[in-house]
Amino acid sequence: MHNVLLIIRREFLERVRTKAFVIGTVLFPVFMIAMMVLPALIKPGGGDRTLVLVDQSPAGIGARVEQLLKAPSAEKNAIRYTIERTTNPLESQRAALNKRVESKEIDGYVVIGADVLQSSKVMYRARDVTKVQVVQDLDRAISGVVQQERLKGSGMTAEQVARLVQGVDIDAARVSGDGEETGGLMSTLITAYVIFFLFMQLITLYGQNAMRSVLEEKNNRIVEVIVSSVRPMHLMAGKILGLASVALLQISIWVSFAALVASQQGVLSRRFGMSAGAFSALNMGGGTWAALLIFFVLGFILYAAMYAAAGSTVTSEQEAQQLAFPMMLPLLIPVAFIMPILTDPMGNTARVLSMIPFTSPVVMPMRAVATDVPLWEIALSVVLLVMGMTAVVWLAGKIYRVGILSTGKKPTLAELGRWLRAA
Repeated sequence: MHNVLLIIRREFLERVRTKAFVIGTVLFPVFMIAMMVLPALIKPGGGDRTLVLVDQSPAGIGARVEQLLKAPSAEKNAIRYTIERTTNPLESQRAALNKRVESKEIDGYVVIGADVLQSSKVMYRARDVTKVQVVQDLDRAISGVVQQERLKGSGMTAEQVARLVQGVDIDAARVSGDGEETGGLMSTLITAYVIFFLFMQLITLYGQNAMRSVLEEKNNRIVEVIVSSVRPMHLMAGKILGLASVALLQISIWVSFAALVASQQGVLSRRFGMSAGAFSALNMGGGTWAALLIFFVLGFILYAAMYAAAGSTVTSEQEAQQLAFPMMLPLLIPVAFIMPILTDPMGNTARVLSMIPFTSPVVMPMRAVATDVPLWEIALSVVLLVMGMTAVVWLAGKIYRVGILSTGKKPTLAELGRWLRAA
């Protein structure tokens, strides 16, 4: 046991002291915050636009549209419009207007026809019609004026009609087993999605690290010295647990950072326009957090043992890369079913995948975040995962014991069978 602890300590310190660990630990939360904040900071909009308004409309609609577009806006990224209104027929000036657009004298022109109250059709021609904010501003201004004109004589204002046709705003939130509301619809779905890919990436990344570490020690003949004083099974266990402790440290830092950001969501909402409930799904109960930890650790050990055993059977980095993809295939299966799992976490697809040891480490955490999974399902999934992990570790240990001391070409399946029987 003392030797295992020494190996765990060595693997842990060797990893956390690297620049890659420090940079990766810092960059991930920075990247996630940037993904949420940058869209607000670089929100497109603003600037000046010069438009010609060809006004053929009745009842002074064009003049009121011009007034609305030119009115100052309190919005930070509002566009400032210069409007040149003309009542001349379109056909008499279409060619001239197109020429002015092409020469960049104006940005575009809008045509409000005489039948706008009946047809609801408005023409907009511009050099760049992908400027969505311009189209939205035109739609808002013209639609508002047209609606007001149609309402004249009805005895109702536009505000009254808007209230009559206003839909409902559904406030969806998950109720956990203890009756606490823990997150809205989008917040819960996004959190489950992030946890799924985070677990999958960490298990794959550190599993491949275990494989490369075994290969390096094997090729450098360091392992021959180590196994003279440490049993191969203890060496593999120390490596796996050492890497698991590094991964848990990294996750702990990220969760702490997320909790810190969540505590400031009011400030972020006011400053960057982020949703006030963006982090509400992180308000999970202790049981859910415990389930996430258990499934991550057990799944990590299962896959790390597979990668370590695979690393002991190869002799070059190229061979290791060839084995890396088959190792992660079981983790990719839930990707094909991610939408059924997220949208129906109590469905048969989600339930079956959460009971298979090779997929449950990423599927059950998703379900636990998305819904209140029955305790018996979590317990059964843990039991099956422990059984699968034990079998994989036992088989991997047998392969590892022989593989780390073998040299030459990569073993065939028949040779692997002999290793299992001999170990």
